[in-house]
Amino acid sequence: MPFKMRDVGPPLTEARISALERKLRIVLPAAYKSFLLLYNGGKPDPDCFPIRGWDRNPSGSIHYFDGIDKPINSSNIEWNYRILRGRMPRELFPIAGDGSGNLICISLGGANKGSVYIWNHDEEHAPPTYQNVYFIAETFEAFVDSIYHEPISEEEIARILGKPIQRPH
Repeated sequence: MPFKMRDVGPPLTEARISALERKLRIVLPAAYKSFLLLYNGGKPDPDCFPIRGWDRNPSGSIHYFDGIDKPINSSNIEWNYRILRGRMPRELFPIAGDGSGNLICISLGGANKGSVYIWNHDEEHAPPTYQNVYFIAETFEAFVDSIYHEPISEEEIARILGKPIQRPH
């Protein structure tokens, strides 16, 4: 689904992304690098996505995609990578947050290379395991394609409007 992005980061070059990859000793998926070149982080609209296997949370929402050289540490790719290294499985690379401490990550290695997951910080394990990691999509492209608007209930519409919904008789 196409979406709008607000609060994007400063424009990037391929050289800047390559420098970050060398510094962190990682290789980012091509589709994710293209996304960074286009937006460099930001708040998407719509922002919801399906989560497979997390029974009490079948969907999530993206609060903010991280970027490079962002002035706020918590939305900076490098800062998040360094802070979270050792707290989540080694091959997971954080790319976004849900605003509640859970992180959307891309797998950079192993059998699931390129797949997108959500890491649940409330169920963190030491040493890190996949017991608190839930599957979102096979690829970054599939993840972006899965983003949708959350349906709004009639009760929520009435609350927003401050009055009950009038139905024709």
